[in-house]
Amino acid sequence: MISVESETEELIALQALETYRALQQAVKTAPHGKGLATVEAVVHDKGFAQLRAMYEAAVREHPEAQKKGPAL
Repeated sequence: MISVESETEELIALQALETYRALQQAVKTAPHGKGLATVEAVVHDKGFAQLRAMYEAAVREHPEAQKKGPAL
């Protein structure tokens, strides 16, 4: 059981679970000798999209992160 503090966190948690399940399926169905390549393809297709969504959500929730100036 996990605890989420917002709808955004819930969405990100669900996306992470979906990505993990896609990885599990890729491992199960990968042709012999192609396991790593198959899993890497899933990471490329789903993992990077999820990271991008997380980044966008974090920036959207903290608009000050987009302001110019030194990071504190």
